[in-house]
Amino acid sequence: MENTEKVLFSASENQPVWYVALDAQKWIGPLSASEVVERIHDGEITWAHYGWRKEQSKWIRLCDIPAFSVAVPMAPSAPIKVQPKKAESRKTPPPVPEQTQWFLYYSDSQFGPFGEDEIHRFLRIGKIHGDVHIWSEGMKGWEKLKTISTFSESIEESTKVRLSLKSEGAPTERRKAPRAPLVARSLMAAGGKVISGVCRDVSVGGMQVLTTEKLMAIGTKLKLNISNPDGAQGAIRAFVAEGVVVRQLEDGRGFSFRFEKISPEGKKAIEAYVGKKS
Repeated sequence: MENTEKVLFSASENQPVWYVALDAQKWIGPLSASEVVERIHDGEITWAHYGWRKEQSKWIRLCDIPAFSVAVPMAPSAPIKVQPKKAESRKTPPPVPEQTQWFLYYSDSQFGPFGEDEIHRFLRIGKIHGDVHIWSEGMKGWEKLKTISTFSESIEESTKVRLSLKSEGAPTERRKAPRAPLVARSLMAAGGKVISGVCRDVSVGGMQVLTTEKLMAIGTKLKLNISNPDGAQGAIRAFVAEGVVVRQLEDGRGFSFRFEKISPEGKKAIEAYVGKKS
């Protein structure tokens, strides 16, 4: 390793009198001794390059010129021992264990396959519950999720959340009003944060919203501003509504939202839109 500390030269040695040969045809200079050392530290030249000043009869390697002896790195007093790396106990990662693939059946439809972690997550966010049917390879037939011990803890957690929401009066999803497919922008405000989404369908009672944001917990209160995409034909009139998240969509891409507060104009806009689509 080269000595990078500041080297002090005598006044006569530190005058711009030094020349350094870059090759047989090219040299640089005149330089002071300090400038020579600085260029060595910067990697422009090395101690093996030849140096000269008029008092010398020939070119001499910089490391052999007495004037630079104070700056030339000293040889180590003892050989440096390099410790060999310890042999790794494992050269390759262990094989990834196979995960059971689960299928779910509810709302007259089959979904899956899902990994175990996904089933736990669906339970925790209230997307499914213990009475949903589940099946994986090796099982004789569909069984209720609450009979599978693997998911007992998450089912218990999910049940507590549902009971808590029920005691607080949080509504559950009821589809009594006719719905119609809808493509419209949705700006949602919750907890001081504004996120965007796209409506999927709508009724006078609520709507489904698709969003790339993190899934919202059941019971989350929201304010929605619904507007039309640019250039949309026959779209719904813009309106504002307030309400609560009542269900996570099966594909995990959004949620169902029940209106709790909507203006008469907004309700009329929805009725007119659904009436045109039915």
